[in-house]
Amino acid sequence: MRNVLRLFVIFLLALCPAFGQTQPIAFSHLTHVGTVKLSCEDCHLLPAKFGDNAGIPDAPKCLECHAFSVNKTSTLATLNYWSEKKQPIPWIRIFALKDFVFFDHRYHLQNGAKCEDCHGPISTEEVVSDKIGTTKMTTCQPCHVKSGAKTGCTTCHDAR
Repeated sequence: MRNVLRLFVIFLLALCPAFGQTQPIAFSHLTHVGTVKLSCEDCHLLPAKFGDNAGIPDAPKCLECHAFSVNKTSTLATLNYWSEKKQPIPWIRIFALKDFVFFDHRYHLQNGAKCEDCHGPISTEEVVSDKIGTTKMTTCQPCHVKSGAKTGCTTCHDAR
């Protein structure tokens, strides 16, 4: 019964962000990157082909490290739950683009962009936030101009 209630709350939070922006698992980039010294690529898949998402880690990915934890925490229990269900963790997306905008992580990374260039000082954050307005055109355009990248509308916007 407790798991059903937990799932219901997670479901509500995912559908109704006005309820609050609480993630299903407390996650700290500050701990994982700052203290443990993981790199972005340790948790986020590098896109294999054009248009692929960098992705948000699923429970099996997290368990690659957390399964060996000596501390049997609620986080470990939650990771095991999602892994056993073979379902993704219902993370609330912070960096979500509109449907008419496309972005290619792979292309940007191949051309020298660093994760921090777009996501800001995320490695110092206890809770993920979009402090610099990553998904706003006013963040992308100046970088495109500075780097000499294309700036036409169809560079990022679907012309259909």
